[in-house]
Amino acid sequence: MIIDKAGCDKSKLSAKRSRAYELIAAEKKRVENFAGFHSGLFSDLCKTDEKVYKLLSDEYERVRDTIQLIAAENQCSRSVLAALGSIIQNKTIEGFAGKRYHGGSGVIDSLECLAIERAKRVFKAEYANVQPHSGTQANQIVMTAVLGRGDVVLSLGMDQGGHVSHGADVSFSGKFFNVENYCVDPKTFLLDYESVRHKAMMLKPKLIICGCSAYSRVIDFAKFRQIADECGAYLLADISHVSGLIAAGVHPGCIDHAHFTTTSTYKPGGPRGGLILMGRDFDTKFALGEKEIELSKLIDKATFPGVQGTPYANNIAAKAVFFGEMLAEEYTERQRKIIKNAQLLASEMADHGFDVITDGTDNHMVLINVANYREGLNGYIAQHALEDCGIVVNMNKLPYDTKPVSVTSGIRLGTPIITKNGMGAEQISLISDIIKEVLGNVEIVSVKSYKLDEQVRTSVIRRVRSLNSGFFNP
Repeated sequence: MIIDKAGCDKSKLSAKRSRAYELIAAEKKRVENFAGFHSGLFSDLCKTDEKVYKLLSDEYERVRDTIQLIAAENQCSRSVLAALGSIIQNKTIEGFAGKRYHGGSGVIDSLECLAIERAKRVFKAEYANVQPHSGTQANQIVMTAVLGRGDVVLSLGMDQGGHVSHGADVSFSGKFFNVENYCVDPKTFLLDYESVRHKAMMLKPKLIICGCSAYSRVIDFAKFRQIADECGAYLLADISHVSGLIAAGVHPGCIDHAHFTTTSTYKPGGPRGGLILMGRDFDTKFALGEKEIELSKLIDKATFPGVQGTPYANNIAAKAVFFGEMLAEEYTERQRKIIKNAQLLASEMADHGFDVITDGTDNHMVLINVANYREGLNGYIAQHALEDCGIVVNMNKLPYDTKPVSVTSGIRLGTPIITKNGMGAEQISLISDIIKEVLGNVEIVSVKSYKLDEQVRTSVIRRVRSLNSGFFNP
């Protein structure tokens, strides 16, 4: 035995070093194998299906050459994209972690538990369900869990800024439940909580839904909970549009106010999918026949086997990645900038003479009544004329809008993508100037027909591409 001056057995040290080197080499080999399997995916696609490859390439170029102002869109990271395109998408995993209906689920069990743990940390929740395929499906799960056919639901009308899944006639919710609507104030377009309370006390709904698809001001979730408690209703907060802002603490939270909180995961910047969260009410008992069950367990049952079969394993992995990103200070700071940019955009558009709904914004979206800007102008023409010039927005029906949903009086603008790509005050000013130029020069022929001077269009496209070239960060 050889002993060094420190009293160590050199042969044992040598064996430990050898074992360490073996482990390092094995891990390197494992990483190389994993990376090798996933490398060249798009080269393979190009060889096997050139048409689909070309369409994906076209979409890349569309995003590269245009300015994205869709309020309902965001841009996920390359790490999220990697998880979405990984081998784990092949796994079938009906059920929940530890209680699967198929073997070989150990890895995805760990991934789902990681996603749940991170989601709970992000939103300070007691319960998280990461399986819903979308925000709409998350709403469907909650509704089918606590409601019976014909039960009364009170929600913001779709024509007032609510979402289709909150009770529109064409939606599952409108077909199976008795949906009544509350409205925004006809003068201010703001939520009138006393009016909501009055309607809730009159109707005694079993479920109240708060949260909006097109509302640019802060939502007072605490007031909604007071109303729900007073009339004996459950409260569902659909925070799809503002979930990133809530997670960052730049919009009032709802987790301990609402019985159930739902959100999509792509609007705040993650993968496609949905999420259901619960705070202090997660273990509240619900009467199920002659038995009682905790609300969180009721949601699990409504998810599977109630509404969904196997969840998307790759999306759950991507959600885990995204929730990790949401915990970083960089994400929090970006949410602050999103609001700042939206407020700047609202101010610039108002200065250009546009009718900004509620005179501004508290979140990521700006609603504009373009019909009040020029005679004959409507949301349809504004959306399509702007897209012809490289500015992508969506037409949007406004509260008390007299125009049909296929035309609308308004457009909706959002700042998540341009903010993530690094744009700020200078770029916001240029964008508002471009919007004014396009909508000020478009020649209106009919409700859905217009002409745009080719010189104006060519000039604007050139400016848009020049502006976007310094801020394209997919």
